[in-house]
Amino acid sequence: MDEWHSRQSHKRILGVPDCVSCAASPLIKDYEVYRSAISKQAFAQKPNGWNRLDTLFSKGKAGGTPTSTNKEYYNGEIPFLSINDITKQGKYVRYTENHLSRSGLENSSAWVVPEYSLIISMYASVGLVTINEVPITTSQAMFAMQLRDKDLLDYLYYYLSYFKYRHIHKYLETGTQSNINADIVRGIMIPTYGHSRNMKIASTLQGIDAKIDNELSVLKLFNRQKNYLLSQMFI
Repeated sequence: MDEWHSRQSHKRILGVPDCVSCAASPLIKDYEVYRSAISKQAFAQKPNGWNRLDTLFSKGKAGGTPTSTNKEYYNGEIPFLSINDITKQGKYVRYTENHLSRSGLENSSAWVVPEYSLIISMYASVGLVTINEVPITTSQAMFAMQLRDKDLLDYLYYYLSYFKYRHIHKYLETGTQSNINADIVRGIMIPTYGHSRNMKIASTLQGIDAKIDNELSVLKLFNRQKNYLLSQMFI
C-alpha cells in the first residue's frame, strides 16, 4: 500500500472514534438534563415530613488543615480531600491528589472520615457533595457526616445535590466569598416520603448516573483508541 492510500486508511479508521465522541457527548448531556428534571420533579412533591440533617448522622464535623509551611505534615499516607478531587471524580471519591502525614493529622483538627460517609463543601464551591469510598481527611472547608442509617446515603446525596442548585443560595453568608457554616449544614431540612419511596427516588437517579458513567467509559475507551492510532501513524 502506497503512502497516500495508507493515510486515507488511517483517516477512515480515525473517523470511527470521532463519530462515537460526537454521538456520546450530546447523549451524556441529555442524560444530565433528564436527571435534573427527575430530581426536580421528585423533590418538588410534598413530603410526608421533614428531618433536620443532624438527626440523621451519628457524627458530623468539619475537618482541618495542618500548617502549610511545615513539610513534615504532608506527603504521607493519609488521603486529604480537596475541591478539585470532588469536581474530577463526582459522586464517589476514590483517591486524592494530596496526603497528610500522621504528624499532620495529629497537629491539626483534621479527622479520619470513615469510608462511605457523606461530605459537603462549605467554602468556595459551596454545596458540592460526595461520598468517600476510602477513609479520608478534609480541610475545614468541608463537613463530613457518618450516617446513622447507611441506606439513606444515596438518597441524601441526591437531595443535597438538588438542594445545592435550588435552595442553598438562601443560606449563603456574604463576605470575601459566599459560604455556609457547620450550623447551617446541621440544620438543613431533609424531606422524607417514606422509606420505600425514598429508596425508589435514589434508585431511579442512580440508574441515570449508571448510564452516564457507561457513556463516559465508552468515550474514554474510544479516545484511547484514537490516540493509539494517531501514534501509529508516525512510527
